[in-house]
Amino acid sequence: MTSWFEAAPAFLAALLTITIPGGIVVAVLRLRGLVAVCLAPAISVSIVGVSAIVAPWIHLRWGWPVVLLGTAVTAVAAYLARRFIEPLRAVQPAPGRGTVAAGVVGVIVGLGITTAVLTGAASNPEQFTQGYDSVFHLNATENAVMRGDASSFDISSFILPNIKTAFYPGAWHGFASLLISLTNISVVAATNIMWLVVAGVVWPLGCVFLARILAGENRAMLVSAGALAAAFPAFPYILLSYGSEYPNTLSNALVPIGIGVVLLILRPAAHAPVGPAMALALVALFLPGLLLAQPNGVFSILLVLTPLLLVMLYDWAHAGFRRSRRNGWLRIAALVVAAGLMFAGGMRIPQIQSLFNYTSPAFLFLPLAALRSFTQAPDPVWFPAVALTLLMLLGLRLIVKQHGMRWMSVAVFLVIMGYPLTTGTNNKIANFVMAPWWDNPERVAALLPLVAVPLSAMGLGWVATWLMARLRRRFAGNRPERRRLRLLAARAGAPTAAAVLAVVVTFTNPGLGQIAQAVASAYNVPPKPNGVAQIDAQELALIHRLDQLTTPQDVIANNPYNGSALAMALAGRKMLFPYASQTDISSDLFQMQFWLNRVGQDPTVCAAAKRLGVTYLLDFGTDYIQAFNNPISLYPGVTLAPDSGAFTLVAQNGHAKLYKLTKCAGSATP
Repeated sequence: MTSWFEAAPAFLAALLTITIPGGIVVAVLRLRGLVAVCLAPAISVSIVGVSAIVAPWIHLRWGWPVVLLGTAVTAVAAYLARRFIEPLRAVQPAPGRGTVAAGVVGVIVGLGITTAVLTGAASNPEQFTQGYDSVFHLNATENAVMRGDASSFDISSFILPNIKTAFYPGAWHGFASLLISLTNISVVAATNIMWLVVAGVVWPLGCVFLARILAGENRAMLVSAGALAAAFPAFPYILLSYGSEYPNTLSNALVPIGIGVVLLILRPAAHAPVGPAMALALVALFLPGLLLAQPNGVFSILLVLTPLLLVMLYDWAHAGFRRSRRNGWLRIAALVVAAGLMFAGGMRIPQIQSLFNYTSPAFLFLPLAALRSFTQAPDPVWFPAVALTLLMLLGLRLIVKQHGMRWMSVAVFLVIMGYPLTTGTNNKIANFVMAPWWDNPERVAALLPLVAVPLSAMGLGWVATWLMARLRRRFAGNRPERRRLRLLAARAGAPTAAAVLAVVVTFTNPGLGQIAQAVASAYNVPPKPNGVAQIDAQELALIHRLDQLTTPQDVIANNPYNGSALAMALAGRKMLFPYASQTDISSDLFQMQFWLNRVGQDPTVCAAAKRLGVTYLLDFGTDYIQAFNNPISLYPGVTLAPDSGAFTLVAQNGHAKLYKLTKCAGSATP
């Protein structure tokens, strides 16, 4: 693809992929209106993620037939549940007039803003971000396509030669690989298009849903929620500029849905679109997708709802004391035991244990970090989003005053304080609290809009409604010109005003421009090594020639710390070391890592190379990525191999070179 216009059919395919499976299920459940539109993608993620796990168990290759089967099974289960569980047959209240249109208009505006940022950063869909984790996610998608297996227990198999099964949330890679099988586009193009669908459609729909659950069906607010979802630098853009955390992006996009559905169970309001029983069923349909996108989404939901949960637990314990002192203490003991069992059980899970192995050193003055968090300006953004912050505060006042949700004030405080706890202190307790997000500043910063977007939407909706009412009063009277202006204001209405104001607020925020520049830098391919990018233009040019110089059966030796591992996704070639953080090393790989330079003389090394199928060496020099201080000490065999006499140069682009293995233990190779 040479332009984004060519990506339109693939974008439509991705949009259908993430909406149709869940759409069928919500139709079976007889959900309608805005709720059905917003929930369909979230349920689709569960269907795709679970179907990908089941497929290898029943010996099916990953593809559309598997998704259709998973959709059919889920739809039948939903039908039976609704037929035999009476509370699920409760009639859904009729949606308000124009609410679906308002929500969809808001999402379209948000999609337009997100598309402008992405296309401004990447001139075409074939560009890729140069973040550290881009290599893993691109190669994991390529691995899923090559093996026909996108299971979360197999998605990382390409870097785990000694481990048969290891869990890694693979819903993102399932969608990306599915899109490739449908459209035959490249891994890079599929990744960019899926990011746009998730960030530009799924995330705004989630924000619209949460705003609807919190404050009802005000159309100006719903338009604002969809549009403002694209206005905050912290999400969805900061993860793209940092390390291309695609699974975390998918998880964050789903979190507002999770918050809203849980609220329908815990505190169903008079304007609730579904009852608690249906909400519980929706949690069952939604939760697998969140866990298979990125499990830290569960912690994100808990973070926002912690104040409400504490209030409810306090009320429950206090009610026990009203009955008797013994009953009250028994309830407190039960809470302590339950919390202890949950903590102990969680810490027995290796994936949860590993979260506490990461800490990020403080780099901001704590009060400054808190201020930047409060004003929606996390690093690399430094310009405060004054208008967005004021709208958030207005929305907070409205939700407390009009809806009595005082706990939301504490939720906002908790979310805001996450960023300074990560960036402004090295306190061990702070690191422990932020461990579910690896104490990572960018992942924590991406939590800020989870509450800021729906609250700002309430604020902007109120402003738009107030302005339209004021205009109608301003042009009161019977003179023709006043009647025309009053009629125009009435026809445009608060939703239209909200859409216009959202665009103005978005593009007058310098912080959006700053994060757009950071995203553009992540996509930049420098003409020569610069110590920042994974690969440069010379290396990329050689990768693009690999399909002419090698075959898919060849195995290419490489040092993954110089960006050469990207050849797996960009050229569809088997790389000896497809990821930098590859800790699971077989004995043969160990031989290549440290002694490949002796392959021409040492029979042991030669035998290992033959077992691995090594035929070429891709040498991108010693310009290493910043994620490691001295990677040459880890791959001396690969680094010294070009001068060993066992390899012959077959192609070169600038400093990037491709060698063929021509001598193995003293004998010439075919």
